[in-house]
Amino acid sequence: MKQMCLNDVVAEIVGDVVAGQAINKRQAAVERWDDIDADGRFLAGIDGVVARIDARARALRVKADQSAGQAQPELPFQLPAAVAMDLDGTTLIATRKLSRAEFARAIEIRRQQIAHDSAALREWRNALRQADRIWADHPDWSFGDCLNAISAATRQPAACPEVPA
Repeated sequence: MKQMCLNDVVAEIVGDVVAGQAINKRQAAVERWDDIDADGRFLAGIDGVVARIDARARALRVKADQSAGQAQPELPFQLPAAVAMDLDGTTLIATRKLSRAEFARAIEIRRQQIAHDSAALREWRNALRQADRIWADHPDWSFGDCLNAISAATRQPAACPEVPA
C-alpha cells in the first residue's frame, strides 16, 4: 500500500467511526502506522495519531440526513459525530449508531468526566486562592515560589511537651 500523509490516515480512521465502526484509537493508530509516510511518523508518534483522531472526531457534529434536493434541516441539539464509550476515551462509536443503552452510557461517561473536571476545577480555584495570599505580597513570584511559601507556612513545629514547674 502507498504511504499517505498523516492527516489523510487520520481522516480515514475518523471516517470509519462516523460510518459506524467502533474503534480503539490506539489500536487503529498502530494498525495504520505503516500507512503513514516517514515525515508523519516522525512528527506524530502513536500518541500524536491518537490525539489527532480524537480531535477530528470531536470536531465533527451530528447532522440531519439530507433528503434528495432539499436543504439540510437543523437539529434542535448539537452532539459530536462520535463519542467515547469508556472513561479514558479509547473506544469511539459513531453517535448515529448508538443503541439507547449505549446512548445512556455515553451520557453517564460524560457526567463522570464533568464531575472529574469539576473536582479538578475546585482544586485549581483553591490553589489560586491560596497562592493569591502570597502573590499579594510577591506579584513577581512564580506559582512554584508560592507553593514553597505555602508549604513553609503550613509546617507546624514539633510540639514540645510542657515541663511541670
